[in-house]
Amino acid sequence: MTEKLYYCDAYLTEFDCKVINLYTDEKYIYVETDRTAFFPEGGGQTSDRGWLGEAYVENVQIDGEKIIHFVENNEENVKILKNSTILHGKIDMNKRFSDMQQHSGEHIVSGIVHNLYGYNNVGFHLGSEVVTLDFDGILTNEDICKVENLVNKAIWDNLEIKVLYPTDEELSSMKYRSKIEIEGQVRIVEIPGVDVCACCAPHVKRTGEIGIVEIVNFEKYKGGTRVSILCGERALLDIRHKLTENRKISVLTKTKPSETASAVERLLKEKDKLKYELVGANRTILYAKVECTKNAERVIIFDNRLEGKLLTEFTEAVKGNAKRFVASFCGEDGAYRYCIASKSMNLQPLAKKLNEAFSGKGGGRGEMIQGSLSGTEEEIRRFLEKE
Repeated sequence: MTEKLYYCDAYLTEFDCKVINLYTDEKYIYVETDRTAFFPEGGGQTSDRGWLGEAYVENVQIDGEKIIHFVENNEENVKILKNSTILHGKIDMNKRFSDMQQHSGEHIVSGIVHNLYGYNNVGFHLGSEVVTLDFDGILTNEDICKVENLVNKAIWDNLEIKVLYPTDEELSSMKYRSKIEIEGQVRIVEIPGVDVCACCAPHVKRTGEIGIVEIVNFEKYKGGTRVSILCGERALLDIRHKLTENRKISVLTKTKPSETASAVERLLKEKDKLKYELVGANRTILYAKVECTKNAERVIIFDNRLEGKLLTEFTEAVKGNAKRFVASFCGEDGAYRYCIASKSMNLQPLAKKLNEAFSGKGGGRGEMIQGSLSGTEEEIRRFLEKE
């Protein structure tokens, strides 16, 4: 059984311990110690990282009453771990503190959502980039704004975060949130007036240490709502990045930072208008280009203006200009979309041969085939001129 030092002091960064079991495979050395300050992965949170002596601990897992530290299996680490009677452990406190900010922030968000709307947190994941919370009810944009305001009010109130170990009798009369069924002694994390929840993870001492909580996204998920949050430094860095990007947009659009959305909306409308006008101009140019090919045996056109639906529309419209077929291609040497139409031929045999010759995909009805293929313009022209 490993003594869990992180239960006693979430801010303990260094400790001494003895190795009581050690085994290996090709990738890792698995180290069990008599005591540890490393928090193991669990409850949606990744484990601590740090060092045992000079050996770097990549991962920590719990196995019943044992806590196992994962260390890369190499000659130097084996020597360190096997030859040391006492190991000095050291936690990567930057990661630990960030995880504590995220997890304590999650408790405040979940507690407030539960208090306001009665929804339960049925899923939690503390990832390296974002924290996700899954609630069993629908939250609106107005709800999210209200929750975010109340969450940050609780942070600014700098409330004490209490860790309690109630007796069975005390627990039976206590109202608390519990994410999983817990055997043995239940550890309760209480944020007065905000949340009471069973939890095994380290937390900050006071809510003020979280700094800020940012709700970065919410969406419908499995009949409820998935909420994504960032807390503390992660939130600060995210907000700073968004402000930097917004300033760039402000400069590019020559508008105030507070007016970038309307400026981008205006530019998108202008873009759509110009795109529509361009399609019309391209159509005119292409049809004029084909006028000089009337009554040709074959019309073979390569033109990057034949984008989207225009490729099929154009080919269908001008198929009468050729005695055998009109073949239109859009793309670059090496990769083309094609459409081939005829007023008299069954093109399915041609589709089969074309796809076989140029690793293509596609087909169609008798008088029109379409798909994609790989080859150069010269190779494709040479092939079609024989058909």
